[in-house]
Amino acid sequence: MNNIERIETKELRGRILAVLDYNYPVGLSEKLVLQSLVAARFDVTRRELKAQLAYLSEKGYVTLQQVGFADIDLARQMVKLTVSGKDLVDGNIDPDPGVSA
Repeated sequence: MNNIERIETKELRGRILAVLDYNYPVGLSEKLVLQSLVAARFDVTRRELKAQLAYLSEKGYVTLQQVGFADIDLARQMVKLTVSGKDLVDGNIDPDPGVSA
């Protein structure tokens, strides 16, 4: 990964948190997060979003929850900002070098 890709990835992670912060404390579906990013002119695929959400989840900034009924194709992934994620966005904790908040 080159420097520009690293910067873009950090910016994408920060924007994901910002989208979730706008709707805090309620979460959003993964699909709505993706639509918000695309509307903001981020060139992001669903696969890349999933990877970044996994990263943010492992860091403790978001929670991921499958809701609905997968057996009849009515399931969706919900994403919610955690208290740590909210603190990062608000600047209440030290900046994370992997996220441009």
